[in-house]
Amino acid sequence: MAYPLIDPKLSADALEKQLLAAWKHERLFQKTQDAARYGPPFVFYEGPPTANGRPGIHHVFARTIKDLVCRYHTMLGQGVTRIAGWDTHGLPVEIEVERMLGISGKKQIEAYGVEKFNRLCRENVFKYKTDWEALSERIAYWLDYEHPYVTYTNEYIETVWWLLKRLYEKALLYRGHKVLPYCPRCGTALSSHELALGYDEVQTNSVFVTFPLASDPKRQLVIWTTTPWTLLANVAVAVHPDLEYGEYEVDGVRYVVAAERAAHVHVGGKPLAAATRVAGYRGRELVGQKYLRPLEVVPLPQEGQRALVVAGAFVSAAEGTGLVHMAPAFGADDYAVAQQYGLAFVNPVG
Repeated sequence: MAYPLIDPKLSADALEKQLLAAWKHERLFQKTQDAARYGPPFVFYEGPPTANGRPGIHHVFARTIKDLVCRYHTMLGQGVTRIAGWDTHGLPVEIEVERMLGISGKKQIEAYGVEKFNRLCRENVFKYKTDWEALSERIAYWLDYEHPYVTYTNEYIETVWWLLKRLYEKALLYRGHKVLPYCPRCGTALSSHELALGYDEVQTNSVFVTFPLASDPKRQLVIWTTTPWTLLANVAVAVHPDLEYGEYEVDGVRYVVAAERAAHVHVGGKPLAAATRVAGYRGRELVGQKYLRPLEVVPLPQEGQRALVVAGAFVSAAEGTGLVHMAPAFGADDYAVAQQYGLAFVNPVG
């Protein structure tokens, strides 16, 4: 069979559209499905987009890779089921409707009417549905849009609960903690994606605090924090095991900071680098030492270690003092270190 010559006058865009039209006319997607219908099954669920926002070029990149996987399994003779989906939950939908109505926050949503608000959210979530479908068709990303899963439907929600029940029956669920950013306006935890939507850098106050070592209170660890309210829940101080630390004596007190930060930490209005350095060592030599907690206001649980110097690869000398105060309920790194060292866990907020 001879293939027709490509018209050199056509642009790449026109050639692609011509080919897509031919595939559509031939029902090529359906034919590939039928040809491998009885092959070993390979089920692909599209990671669902939220259709109240337009697709971007990054979606083209991701969908190209997904399509390659599906086409590869089709070439192996497998029966590939490509299921489209729509993500209809999440703050972006609610915030968009709030803007549309000119309201803000839970109280105003309740005053407007939760049922009416939910109905608008269900409508708004498909605002750009045709844009997404057009993108998929334009890049030849084959999906079954006639039978998609939609996350707000009872069928989908009940399936999730059924799966959770199965996990529970197999003793695969456990109660634990997860540190997440929280939005007081929305009254809910935020995902990393939601946080990125409104991330902003602000200038705020910070504090330097000294933690005397239990073995010698005149030797004091210097920590820097932008969240002083978390000092109530302090249970550890992290140092980098490979960083160089120095002890700088001022008026009989020896302050411990990363050597690289000595010029940036001031005591009595003068940088520690100008004081006498009386000792120097790697951070690993501090690990395991005990110190006196700065505040004994919130009682700690009986179980778990506390007031302990631990190692943390995330500690750096880029800012602060090179020593980081640990409050496991208030940071992902803090919580991970708490799990590693068996630290006490306390959350005085909430």
